[in-house]
Amino acid sequence: IIMERGAALLRVRARASGRDRAAESESSSSSLREERLRRHTGRSGYGGGRSAPLAGQYHSSDFDYEEHALNAGRVLLEKERGAGGHGWASTAEEVAERVVEQGDTWERFHRKVNSTARFFKEKRYILQEFPGLLDPTTRRVCEFGCGNGSSVVPVLKGNPAAHVTALDFSPSAVEHTRRAVEAEGFEPGRFAAMVRDLSSDPVDEADAMAGTFDAVLMVFMLSAVPPEHMDKVLRNALALLKPGGRAYFRDYGRHDLTQLRFPLDQRLGGGHWYQRKDGTLSYFFDLEDLKSRFEGAGFACGEADYVCVELYNRKKDEEMRRVFCHGVFVRPELN
Repeated sequence: IIMERGAALLRVRARASGRDRAAESESSSSSLREERLRRHTGRSGYGGGRSAPLAGQYHSSDFDYEEHALNAGRVLLEKERGAGGHGWASTAEEVAERVVEQGDTWERFHRKVNSTARFFKEKRYILQEFPGLLDPTTRRVCEFGCGNGSSVVPVLKGNPAAHVTALDFSPSAVEHTRRAVEAEGFEPGRFAAMVRDLSSDPVDEADAMAGTFDAVLMVFMLSAVPPEHMDKVLRNALALLKPGGRAYFRDYGRHDLTQLRFPLDQRLGGGHWYQRKDGTLSYFFDLEDLKSRFEGAGFACGEADYVCVELYNRKKDEEMRRVFCHGVFVRPELN
């Protein structure tokens, strides 16, 4: 009887100890989650009220890029080893088979997937990333790839002197942008939008818009263009700018979380180019590649850097490392 009572007491103590450890673990997990919430609330330019012209905060150096790139490179290498060098479109013929005309692809996206512009969220951080857009001397701004107006609206709010011309090769995207601008009640004379494919439609000296803009804005646009057509887009940007005008660029950077999550069978060629399930494209730039492309089109490099942003997914309690390329490129003054 004594032995049975002793064994029962040990079992009770063991259960109590297990509950204590579980409570400690839960408390530790809860504390870690609260700390992550505290650190990430209002970060990365998404804080502040919706009516504010500027973001609550702007972050660009949340982690060291070189260290991140080293670890991310290992992840990509392990993926390739696991696939045994197979599984993606590696030849020019295979890539050509999969890459269809992007104007039609993005039109389907904006007409069907984004028919209500539910992906709309003002990119108010661009005014802190590119303060030149707030300069009262920046009066004429052209955006390449206006999408749903998420960049146009903050520029119009932040710079009362600005007139914005929005271009996109998707008619539905142009219509979404028009609606977004109209909903804000801006004066009609401050905005224009039109369908134009800048990856194939050249801007020449006879073009009415040539040499008339103080700034060209390219936010997550160039990555959607096949690499062999990117130079055409950049030459068009140069042609639209006045001498001394600036191209403001933000897009996906090499080793971004999105790249690490892409399945290998969605990769195109042997580099850092991918195709989403809906047929749209995504290219991940490194700084040397970016500068080389702009300088090859005739620009001078003013700024080029990685933007490293650590975001927090509350639902999954997961920290996410995003990498973007930031650039400011200048059309040289005439001699």
